[in-house]
Amino acid sequence: MSKSVAARKEDFRFLAQIQTRWSDNDMFGHINNVEYYRFFEMIVVEFLRGPCAMDLLNSPVLTFAAESLCRFRRPLSWPHGVVGGLKIEHLGNSSVRYAIALFDDSSDDAAADGHWTHVFVDRQSQRPIAIPEAIRQVFLGHQ
Repeated sequence: MSKSVAARKEDFRFLAQIQTRWSDNDMFGHINNVEYYRFFEMIVVEFLRGPCAMDLLNSPVLTFAAESLCRFRRPLSWPHGVVGGLKIEHLGNSSVRYAIALFDDSSDDAAADGHWTHVFVDRQSQRPIAIPEAIRQVFLGHQ
């Protein structure tokens, strides 16, 4: 368990519902640790497709994951739903770091929190490029 203070649900402007599945649980009856990273990715994708209106399949811009971190604070379990929170923690020229947290109905303190860093790249060259201005504006509104 991390000694740092857990993220709080009220700290996040973007929230996404995640329905857990029976197969997410491990043999101990808790959601398997690897699923937390899948949930982080789902939250980021929902944010990019939703508020950022990014067409992930056809955009000339791609995002590459550069780093991720998850602090496991307490177990989550199926069949309880999970709420994921996302906010912009750091905004660079071609990269962004999202603060992400997972919550269940039992507490407004995160069951897990961490971050995910994306680098924006040109689809053709796969080289870093500046974050498109429309997406940057959305990011600025979610700090």
